Amino acid sequence: MKVALLAFSVRGAMGQYLEALVPPLSQHLDLSLYVPEHFEGNVPVKVVRFPTGASRAQALRRFLDPRPARTLWQKILTEKPDCLYLFNGEGYPWALWLARWAKKEGVPLFLTLHDPDPHPGNPWEAANALLRRWVVPLATSVHVHSQVFVDKARKLGARHVVVIPHGSFADRFLRHAKPGVQREEDLVLFFGRLEAYKGIDILVKAILALEGRRRALIAGPGQVPRILRRAMREHPSWFEVHNRYVPDEEAALFFQRASVLVLPYRQATQSSLPLIGAAFGLAVVASAVGAFVEDVPRVGGILVPPNNPQTLAQVLAIAKPKERSYHNPDLTFQLLARQFVAWLEGGLRR
Repeated sequence: MKVALLAFSVRGAMGQYLEALVPPLSQHLDLSLYVPEHFEGNVPVKVVRFPTGASRAQALRRFLDPRPARTLWQKILTEKPDCLYLFNGEGYPWALWLARWAKKEGVPLFLTLHDPDPHPGNPWEAANALLRRWVVPLATSVHVHSQVFVDKARKLGARHVVVIPHGSFADRFLRHAKPGVQREEDLVLFFGRLEAYKGIDILVKAILALEGRRRALIAGPGQVPRILRRAMREHPSWFEVHNRYVPDEEAALFFQRASVLVLPYRQATQSSLPLIGAAFGLAVVASAVGAFVEDVPRVGGILVPPNNPQTLAQVLAIAKPKERSYHNPDLTFQLLARQFVAWLEGGLRR
């Protein structure tokens, strides 16, 4: 089966996801990958890169222009794919045009709905959430990562929905683990891009309530909230902040040093982090939101009510690292790739 796999977002976790999924998929499918030119992943398939602009403003202008979208579609058609798999970006303007052209040409459209609920506080995602209402109903089938999102996908117009869980790319970080790194029993790790919906302020309030019994290591790019900047000035020994992109090697060191991985999100869809943290033997503490309600108990983690720094502080005070790391063989991308293939093949038979 020939599949054209298209992704509009390839930075950060999305790029890591592609790098983990594409190689095992290519063992079962004749796969071509269409991605923005800044994709740096190393995958064993034909990769067609297209320009999107050097800034978000340039990208917005380009994605509002149907002409480069038409050029991309012609490149896809040249390969005569059996289907178009839209891995992400279903709310981009290009996605709407491509979905309509695919329908006109009789090319079935499949898509993964990573964020059935747009993350609050992000105007880009809010705009995407509006446009995708015209794209999702055009899909032959829609993939979500958790049962909790099936009804939401249907409300967006999905005609057929399948659930394939988020796979683990913990190996990406475990390979950089170094012997002899001392675990710090009082160290709590927050890892990832700093966004308002991820509840950094909730974590800060919890750490302050613990009065030095726990320290926070906060690592990732994004805007540092005012409450954290003030807390760092007043209690510098309680907070270690690396406000930048963190390469895999350094991330592995952070996971080795910490005892607890904390995800105090106000809202969430799914994340690779619970599986990564558990693979390093960390206790996982997360808000009971989104797919965390399935993903965190699966790794023996603890769920706490969202927006509740007092309860979060109480749990962080007693959370202990695991005696052994967690690995679920059912969540390897080698096995999950077979589910993706069955999804695509089944959709073509429908």
